[in-house]
Formats: sequence, C-alpha cells, structure tokens
Amino acid sequence: MSAEWLENLQPHLLLVVPLLAFLEACLGIGLFVSGIFLLTIGSLLYIQGEASLPVIVALAFAGALSSDHLGFLIGYKAGPLLWKKRWMRKKLIQHKKGFRKFRSLLVHSAPWAVCIGRLSPQLRSLSPFFAGVAGLKPAQFFAYDLLACSLWATGLSLLIMGFDSF
Repeated sequence: MSAEWLENLQPHLLLVVPLLAFLEACLGIGLFVSGIFLLTIGSLLYIQGEASLPVIVALAFAGALSSDHLGFLIGYKAGPLLWKKRWMRKKLIQHKKGFRKFRSLLVHSAPWAVCIGRLSPQLRSLSPFFAGVAGLKPAQFFAYDLLACSLWATGLSLLIMGFDSF
C-alpha cells in the first residue's frame, strides 16, 4: 500500500526533475526547497531504470539554468530601481565612497559568486539575483552560469551514481 502512490507517480517523475531543479534555485523559494528531493527522485529514476543518467542530468541542468536566469533577470531589472529608491539615495549620500567600493566589489566578484553560489545551497537562489542587481552583463552571466550549472550537474550525476553503488 505504501508503494502504490509511488507507482502512480512514476510516469510523471521525469517531469519532476526539472521542476525540482528550478524550485531549489528559484529566488526566495529556493531557500525552502532542499536539493535532497532532486537527488532522491533522480536516484530513484536511475536505479529503477526509468531514465538514463544523461537524461536526468540534462533535465536538472535545464531546470537549474532557467531558474538562475529568471533570478538574474529579476535582479537585473530591479537593480536600477533599487538604487533609485529614496532610502537607498539617502544611504548613498552618507556613504558615497563606501557605495563605490561596494558596487565595484559586486561587479568584479559577481562572476565568481555565480559559480560558488550555484554550488552552495544557502546561496544558490540568491547569487543570480545579486549578480543582476550588481549590473553584471547578461552575456557574462550566461557564460559563468553555464560553467556553474555544468559543475553542479556533474556533481549531481556523481551523487546519483554513488547511490547506485549502495
């Protein structure tokens, strides 16, 4: 009886892979959705032979990449609006030199933050947003995010294969 719900869900489990990858990296939502769900579903699909490892990883990669780009786009569009807010202007006038240093640090470290943020569960949903707010160029973000998601997908595939060896 307990496995019956899993059997009913199996035809749709493959669709859950990109959804979970999207949700775990989605701005705000990602703070509450653990990657262990994706790892568990991916491992079940692979071990039971429902899908091959390249298919599972490609679907997870697509979900993660699309979520990162959504977060970046929100940050990229919201960034200029945030810098123009009255309370932000007030802070900028008080700390003009500090703001220039902060902005420079964001722009120069954003590419690394994208790569490191993708691999860190606590930063995964926030780093693309902050890269957008920092004003990172979309083409640069795309290049760094492709690298970050590739590294992440490689790690996911190694973890899934590791579960198969148990």
